[in-house]
Amino acid sequence: MQGLRQPFLMLVLLVLTSLSPLLSASATDADFVESSPDVTMSEEERLALAASMWHVTSPVERVAVSLQPSTGILKLNTGSFDPLSDEHPSANGLFDANDFTTTGLAIVQLHNHDGGALEDLVARHGIVPLDFIGDEGWLVRLAEPPVDSIRSLHADDDVRWVGAQHPGWRIDASIVAGGLVNHLALVPSSDLSIGGFEQLTVDLLRMGADEAWCGIGVCEVSIASTHAHAFIARAVQDGRIIWVEPTVDFSLHNALAAAATGVIDVRNNATFTLDGSGEMIAIADTGLDQDHPDLAGRVAAVYTQYGLDASPADSNTGHGTHIAISTLGSGATNATTTGIAPNADLVMYALEHDPTGVFGRIGSIYDLLRDAEQMTARVAINAWGANGNYGQYTADSRSVDILVHDKPDMLPLFSVGDRGDQGGSQVTAPGTAKNVLAIGASGTGSTLGTVASFSSQGPSLDGRIKPDLVAPGVDLCSGRAEEAKTSPGIACSIETHGNGADMYTSLSGTSQATAVAGGVAALTREFIREEVGISAPSGSLIKAAMINGARDLGAADAPNAIEGWGQVDLERTVLPFWDDASPSTSALTTFMDDNTPLDAGFGLLYAFDLDAAHGIDITLAWSDEAGSANAAQGDSRLVNNLDLILVSPSGTEWYGNNFANGFTSSGQVSDAVNNVERINVAPGVLSESGQWLVKVLHRGGTTQDFGLVVTADATPNPQADLALYNGSIIPSSPEPLRNDLIAIKIAWVNQGTSATSTFKVIFEDLTTGQVLFEGDRPGLAAGTIDSLLIQHQFLTTGPHDMRLRVDTNDQVAEMNDATTGTNNNLWEQQIEVTALGVRVVALNDDGTVPVTSADRESAAMKVFDVRNATGIDIPIHILHEGTGQKNVTLSVTNVQVPQPGRPDFLLSPDDLWSKSVSENGPYTVEGQGDAGDFKLLTIHLEDEYANLDDPEDPRYARSGTFIVDVTARYQDNPTVAHTQRLTFVIEQLDEVLITPLGTDGLTAAPGDSAGFRISVANIGNAPAQYSMSCTSEHRWQIMLKDTNSSTLEIEPIGIREYRAIKIDLFVPPVANGMPLTGSTDIVTCFVTSSTDPSLNFSESATVTVLPQQSFKADLYDDLGAIGPSSRNREVLVDSGEQVSMNLTVENTGNTDLALEVKIQPSNPTWPIQVLLDQQADARKVLLDLAPGQSVSVLFTLGVPGVAEEGDTNNFIIRTELSAQVFVSNTTVLKVRDELSLQLSGPEGDVIQTSLASTFSYGSFNVTNTGNAPLNLGWSNGLAPDGWVVGFANPITYLEPREEKTVRFGLIPPANSEVSDKAFDLLITVTGGNNGRLVEAAVRIDVAVLASQFANITVEDETIRPYRSVARDDGATQSFVVRNDGNLPVNALLSGQVLDEDGNASAAWDVSFSSKEISNLGLGDSITVDITVTPNDGAKKGLMFTEILLMDGDTVVGSIQVETTVTAVESSGGLFAILPLYASIPLLGVLVCAGILLALRMKRSGEVQDDGSDLVSPDAFVNPDHLGTRRDDALDIGHAVNEIASAEVSQDEIAAALAQSLNLPAAPAAVPKGLPPKAAPLGMPPMAGLPTGMPPAGLPPLPAPAKALAPLPMPQAPVLPLQPPAPVGPPLPATGLPPGWTMEQWQHYGHQWLQQNNR
Repeated sequence: MQGLRQPFLMLVLLVLTSLSPLLSASATDADFVESSPDVTMSEEERLALAASMWHVTSPVERVAVSLQPSTGILKLNTGSFDPLSDEHPSANGLFDANDFTTTGLAIVQLHNHDGGALEDLVARHGIVPLDFIGDEGWLVRLAEPPVDSIRSLHADDDVRWVGAQHPGWRIDASIVAGGLVNHLALVPSSDLSIGGFEQLTVDLLRMGADEAWCGIGVCEVSIASTHAHAFIARAVQDGRIIWVEPTVDFSLHNALAAAATGVIDVRNNATFTLDGSGEMIAIADTGLDQDHPDLAGRVAAVYTQYGLDASPADSNTGHGTHIAISTLGSGATNATTTGIAPNADLVMYALEHDPTGVFGRIGSIYDLLRDAEQMTARVAINAWGANGNYGQYTADSRSVDILVHDKPDMLPLFSVGDRGDQGGSQVTAPGTAKNVLAIGASGTGSTLGTVASFSSQGPSLDGRIKPDLVAPGVDLCSGRAEEAKTSPGIACSIETHGNGADMYTSLSGTSQATAVAGGVAALTREFIREEVGISAPSGSLIKAAMINGARDLGAADAPNAIEGWGQVDLERTVLPFWDDASPSTSALTTFMDDNTPLDAGFGLLYAFDLDAAHGIDITLAWSDEAGSANAAQGDSRLVNNLDLILVSPSGTEWYGNNFANGFTSSGQVSDAVNNVERINVAPGVLSESGQWLVKVLHRGGTTQDFGLVVTADATPNPQADLALYNGSIIPSSPEPLRNDLIAIKIAWVNQGTSATSTFKVIFEDLTTGQVLFEGDRPGLAAGTIDSLLIQHQFLTTGPHDMRLRVDTNDQVAEMNDATTGTNNNLWEQQIEVTALGVRVVALNDDGTVPVTSADRESAAMKVFDVRNATGIDIPIHILHEGTGQKNVTLSVTNVQVPQPGRPDFLLSPDDLWSKSVSENGPYTVEGQGDAGDFKLLTIHLEDEYANLDDPEDPRYARSGTFIVDVTARYQDNPTVAHTQRLTFVIEQLDEVLITPLGTDGLTAAPGDSAGFRISVANIGNAPAQYSMSCTSEHRWQIMLKDTNSSTLEIEPIGIREYRAIKIDLFVPPVANGMPLTGSTDIVTCFVTSSTDPSLNFSESATVTVLPQQSFKADLYDDLGAIGPSSRNREVLVDSGEQVSMNLTVENTGNTDLALEVKIQPSNPTWPIQVLLDQQADARKVLLDLAPGQSVSVLFTLGVPGVAEEGDTNNFIIRTELSAQVFVSNTTVLKVRDELSLQLSGPEGDVIQTSLASTFSYGSFNVTNTGNAPLNLGWSNGLAPDGWVVGFANPITYLEPREEKTVRFGLIPPANSEVSDKAFDLLITVTGGNNGRLVEAAVRIDVAVLASQFANITVEDETIRPYRSVARDDGATQSFVVRNDGNLPVNALLSGQVLDEDGNASAAWDVSFSSKEISNLGLGDSITVDITVTPNDGAKKGLMFTEILLMDGDTVVGSIQVETTVTAVESSGGLFAILPLYASIPLLGVLVCAGILLALRMKRSGEVQDDGSDLVSPDAFVNPDHLGTRRDDALDIGHAVNEIASAEVSQDEIAAALAQSLNLPAAPAAVPKGLPPKAAPLGMPPMAGLPTGMPPAGLPPLPAPAKALAPLPMPQAPVLPLQPPAPVGPPLPATGLPPGWTMEQWQHYGHQWLQQNNR
């Protein structure tokens, strides 16, 4: 078969050896370059070499080992405690010490973690273990009545403690903490039957759940969060629920797709000839494009019963199709996209809800994977996980572990998720399960040999190594579903689907990595099956082999939380070698053991002659029992604790999972967390040779199978081991009579790994000293049994001690014998011999009495024909062979079944049998020879389940071999007795009842299917397997039970069970008009049995073809197909041109059609002609088409000569069968236009900048050189930190041929160095017109000029000495001068006081502590005290002290400070003139006159305030130079129409600021300076923007403030998260007055309120 396989192309995904060319890579690091295969060997030769290097090994010795130390601690989610000494954890209000009386649930704690002791408790007390509770406890279901059961357990010496499990202990602590939950996972007890899950679902709904479903291992409910706690309280007291936890939805694991250069279309070099043949792979995902050519013929079924809708389509992202083709795509369309296992078959489970794209499932993962297992899948790929609960061992994780432990051949793979940037323990469940392969993603191309940054990191929260492996998952080129509407991938090939969609896309994610690893798992399994000869390898063995061959990425550090054990590598797994240069001569040997059971407290030893110089790799993996549902997330979930140990010839031991720098260290710490243990000894580290031992030790738990893989330069050290066992001595009669000739079977087994030489056997009766057999036996092959049958008579009654010994002369070198290991060469057994006196004899079939012993044994064998009876009668004689009259009793055992291969082990039958004797005893018999010396009795055995009342539906007795022991005894001397074993055989009877369902009136349209069912009922007497095959009269496709095959091996059917097999006949799509309407096809199905060749039933059904009225219409021009209406392309034309188009109309149905073709233009002034044969019209033609016929309709469309550029005409061509059935084609003729844009930069493409508080500008000319108007968008590259950049007047619209200038401003950061090119910057303008874009760009250099620039600030802003300055006294303020330029500052300080008009006042004097600033270094500062002194001529009102720092005529720095003078000092009296004695009377007169004047002026109108006292409260002019005023000028909160750093639009910034400040929306234009109306006296001067600021639009973003402690620096305002406390007067109810800014309101709003009487 291997010779028939074709080598195929696959990606470089197995790093470095063999995967599928879903991606390409070019590694330069030698550590990651795949080793070159030996050029002298073909792939077939390499495969043959690999197969020759694999060997099945067996343990050489079984030894007793100590169990792990017991702790006495019970570990619950709510807390850990010793139940005998510690206070029990809180039950969160649900404490019930008598809970077990209603639920039957209790916790039993053993003295040790010993599964054998647990089995003994189960046998003695009838309890049912439900869940493991560390460290030595079990949650059990008590026997009825529970009170008596718990009392008996309490009294059992094997029990350390037994008690109730309080209901509150069954609730996850996160729920108890008070969080709101509305989606819960519940763990049902394992003793529920299948029907029990259905009833539990109903009951959960009755408890208050809005939605619920249950399956094996998990239930899920949705519930209103307000009702959740009440629901949980009811659920945990139900008795069927053992755990409740919050759960989350599932999500797919795709990182962003990217087509990386150099990644596509790379071939790999070596895949052997493995291709997945014979492997069924299950994938659960979004759905599947079943028509994709890369999957043709290999999709066994697509199931939807576990998904969210009934659609199997992959209609949203196409994720499932991409995963499937990554795994097993054939590369039929593009060989570079061939999957990992291109000859494997697929069963798909569609889980996505197509209308919404929601991904999820209904039913437990156990149910889904069990169904896949029944579909013969053994590798299951699940590229998804929980969207939350990261790192946790969840109910879903536990459900998967239950499945794999129950179905050990299964190997599920789960992706770990794409949360690599979130830190550790982010693996998604169910990837946190123990018995799965959790897969992360590694890189490709330039990232080859590394783990992808998005791949989630481990470990699991309980410390287990996760991920298990990584696989390439970056830029995988694979199939895209044709129906996918929102595929995120990027096209990676030129092929397209029929609808024009890309056929292949590139995606990245741990999903893709899981697809790759799943394909490798299938190839590994194929190799072990077909080349090594293990027909059903366990999932643990496949897992161990893949981990054993994994490649450590980068520096040697595996295992770790990023890559787990490393990257999958098929070549290292299948054909490891120690010399890369010569694989053919340096191949290492691989030994494996699989499915070997091991009990707790025992260990197995494997012996090898091994050369350690070439390294040692050993991996042990086992499918552990499901972890505790009740443990805290940080507690170990391991149940069965196996240890792996390597022992050198000198006795040095290395323990599994003790690693340092990627290799096994000398540590000897046992791993009690992981169910994978590894030993990896690097080549060259050890040189010791000789016999090495590998130990597998079971330190605690229940019986556990495992998979073991050992790779080394080694040969096994086989040894023989003869053993005797319970069953080595079997007498033909359990209690033979004295002097009776009986047969005794003696047997022994060679349980070693090597054949024995000749050995001696002695069998003796120690009671009499008689040797019954002594002789030599020939050599015995490994694993085989030998036996002898000896005839013997016992001459004395009573117990006889029998002894059997093998290899008595010690001729065979054994692992276990009298001198080595455990002596298993000796077996002793007692046989009870009774006195001769009474005998039970079964009569012959003709009623005669057999005489000889052989005849009596033959007569005791009966055959029961169950066709006519439900019970069997066996006549017997009780013969008295003694003297005198005796009363004899008779006992009959229940019907039993001997265990196959061990006839001494008797089991209960599946059917219920009753027994009866024709007469009740005791029975009186006379002495031998006298009349009446025997008693004739009939023993009747009845199968209570059998029923033949209905001949059409019989229930026969179950087939098999059955045994009944009949014993007769003297009533007065029971030691005189005889037992006769009666054996009856019921042969298998294959009877089947075939019933057709739904075969009447079957019809189907072409392309559809007609389905019916045939019910196959087993009415025989044994579980049976039947085959069904169906044929079609016209050889149309038949699908049986959702497979692509017309034959089906029906899964075994139990007695009285049935299988309804669905048969679908697919009527082929119409081709050339066939099949015609009304034609028929006959389907005939046959049911046969492999065990009964005579069984052959058949049923037929007729399917009638329905009419199909269908047609297609395709529009073509000179360039080809225009496309359907949804995707049609525009046809560009010139004015005055005539355009010809053909409409091809084809009848694709199977009946005649009468069609009308008509055209409707959007602009009817354009000339049109429609032509068909002799028909010519301006709008329509008629046509009649037979099935399969096609015609072409010619359209001539004229473009008027006066049509302008950009003019369009939309033509709808409708091919119509009726008003409801039509095909519409649309085309648009468009007069060509031209888009063109030109951008030129400043002279020399350089912008020179100076250090200042103002912008330096460069001018850009933009010209619309096309013929269509353009909407413009501007962007610039990112400037270095500290630079402030932006457009001053970004032009947003250009007419054709129009040219405009745009200015771009920059402010350098303080102390920027002089540079001809500080950096370069790309300025880009994009023009758009009706969705089309054109772009122009200029790259400029930014230069920094030499600049003197000083920053002058007030040293202490909290004091304002220039306010209310006393005349002649003056006031002094300290100012800080800092050099923010890039040249030393040499300048002089000067100052003057300005009035409101900006004129210098002579009434003020300004003096300085130091005027000269000399050689002030970059970033340095100096403090200067400046004093202002007013004289008597100083006027009151707001003045401004202006400080200038001048270098000649150049202003280096400046600042203005608000200044006022105190009022004139008073000498007393009115107006400081009249004395008090004159002022008081005069003041009284004035008051009276004022009152009279006020009364007279009443209603005369309001006095208009001229605003002469309009001075801002707390007015203080902002420091100018790089101070608050500069910040205000740069503050984008005052900006309009600006794009800041080409990142965020001005509208977005303004909206964000308005929201954060809780302000009304900004007005269309923000006024500058003072609010509207003339500025009254004393207000700041009306002024435009500061010198050098942009003349229009918004200034750019402000430069970030530099921290130059300890100088007080002006800082950009920090926007509060909440609206700030109001500053200034309250706003009017209508908001800000029109044209005002908030800053103006804060300073002048009180005057507006005065003037408006508010």
